[in-house]
Amino acid sequence: MLYYYRALNSKGEQVSDIVDAPNEFVARQNLRKKGLYVSSISNKKEQLKTGGNIRFKKFLNSIIEKINRNTARKQIGLFSRQLATLLKAGMPLMTALTDIIEQIDNKTFRSVMIDVKQKIEEGYSFSNALMSYRDLFSELYINMIRVGENLGSLDEVIARLAEMEEKNNLLKNRIRAALWYPTFMFTFSVIIVIFLMVNVIPTISEIFTEQNRVLPLPTKIVVGMSDFLSSFWFFLPLFIILIYYMYKRYASTPDGRKKIDELLMKVPLISRLYNKIIVYRFTFNLGVLLSNKVDLLKSFEIVKKIVNNVVVEEKINSASKKVQEGASISQSLKKHEFLPRLVIGMIAAGEASDKVDEMLLNIGNVYENEIDMVVTSLTGMIEPLIIIMMGIIIGIIVLSVMMPIMDMNLMVQ
Repeated sequence: MLYYYRALNSKGEQVSDIVDAPNEFVARQNLRKKGLYVSSISNKKEQLKTGGNIRFKKFLNSIIEKINRNTARKQIGLFSRQLATLLKAGMPLMTALTDIIEQIDNKTFRSVMIDVKQKIEEGYSFSNALMSYRDLFSELYINMIRVGENLGSLDEVIARLAEMEEKNNLLKNRIRAALWYPTFMFTFSVIIVIFLMVNVIPTISEIFTEQNRVLPLPTKIVVGMSDFLSSFWFFLPLFIILIYYMYKRYASTPDGRKKIDELLMKVPLISRLYNKIIVYRFTFNLGVLLSNKVDLLKSFEIVKKIVNNVVVEEKINSASKKVQEGASISQSLKKHEFLPRLVIGMIAAGEASDKVDEMLLNIGNVYENEIDMVVTSLTGMIEPLIIIMMGIIIGIIVLSVMMPIMDMNLMVQ
């Protein structure tokens, strides 16, 4: 008998297909052996009869699943805090996971943790079970769990991870909240300009056309743009989608990714914030790893992926080789320009006092505050720039309309 199923694979992605089995129980067992966690299963014939729009439902479910997975990433901090609290209270890992799973609202994250729990029951370690979901749990998270398992301090490590996830989420929320208002202003201004060009300018241009007047050059340009938008407005969203698609394609190539990362580090205004975020990610995460007794070279390997910049990743890789040859951390990083001299000096001071992990964490905390201040100042700069820019655009549109009207008034006089 054929069964139609939906399931999560080892990467946490939703898949759907058919399976041949004598009954539903055997079908579920066969899918479980393949490493799939079944979310729904039913007889295929019944599915075809009751679901005529399977493809549409599948597409809709994929969109919902993607949204859920993005939301699931935000659950990691809360999950870590709950797990650390229960482990510190002396509760066994499996019991703690069972209690937490019952309280998880996000279906995707709940399915992931159910599968992780099942893997642990099958003999996997906690860190190895999490490796199946690297799209949710970072290399740093998984490696610190592994260190906690080896040292017998899993509760302390998870408490540190909870603090780290909470800090990262707080920083992201601050940046998003600060940039929301300028984004809203820009979007609203663009809508106003499009409304003027599509609804107001065509009405006025008809008057000029009826009178067979010779229009000034600025007016001709504005009227031409208005005619184009009025006739081909539906191309605008397609054009935006095309630009976004081309950008994604280019960014997916090694050369494209490198060029974009280089540009982000040099563009005025953006680079100021972006470079500080890179310093924060490097210092804070390296400090967390070293304070939890992760090997220095392994820490460099993990951190270079967290920085999320190909150019800096290459520099960290070169520094790692210097460390492997016997150089200190500060000496290895000194030749590369992604860290300010003051930060290099603080790292050197930390090495001299044999407290480099504490120093790195302190630098990370300092840069966290600096990022907050930079975001606030950038928001204060961007808002008037948007107002000035949109004022100039609207002023040009109004002036181009007024010029022929003023000429008509002069002729009448």
